[in-house]
Amino acid sequence: MNIEERVRELEDKYKRYLLKKYFKFLFIFAALVVCMVISFFVIQNFYKQKALALEALEYKKTLDHQIAQARITNEKNKILQERLSKDENKEELKTQIDIYSKLLNISDLKRNFYQNSSYEKAINLAMRYYENKDYEKSIFWSLKANDIDRKNSSSWILFAKAKQALGKEEEAKQALDTYVSYYGLIEFDKEIDD
Repeated sequence: MNIEERVRELEDKYKRYLLKKYFKFLFIFAALVVCMVISFFVIQNFYKQKALALEALEYKKTLDHQIAQARITNEKNKILQERLSKDENKEELKTQIDIYSKLLNISDLKRNFYQNSSYEKAINLAMRYYENKDYEKSIFWSLKANDIDRKNSSSWILFAKAKQALGKEEEAKQALDTYVSYYGLIEFDKEIDD
């Protein structure tokens, strides 16, 4: 029995040895699988982080480009506004100069009229006031021109146009009828259009 016991003992040891070997192999295999799974997730996470970093970098470049474009657009708008304001100032200055020169011309014409009265100066003043839409003064100077030369139709026509512009159409018609009844048909000047 000794031998049989010894054989069983040896068989048990061998079974334990095989079991240990099997568990060792299983442990190594499981460790390798775990390492592979961990490395897979680590690598996958690395690539996700890299993709996110590249996306963030691309987004940052896009934002920087948009900010630069916005700054450029802002500067362009500022420059355009400055130019427009300069142009408006120039235009306003030109308008003021034109108005001032017209006022000077009218005042010069008045002074010349009072120094040496003539029909041409009076009708010229009436036309200037009419162009400036100062119809009352246009009527006044039309009457002055009419006092100098009643037969000239220009003063009558300008008088009628100024009255009509003021909404006094009946008075305008009456003035033209009066001229026609005393002096005949009106011949319209080229300068005064009806």
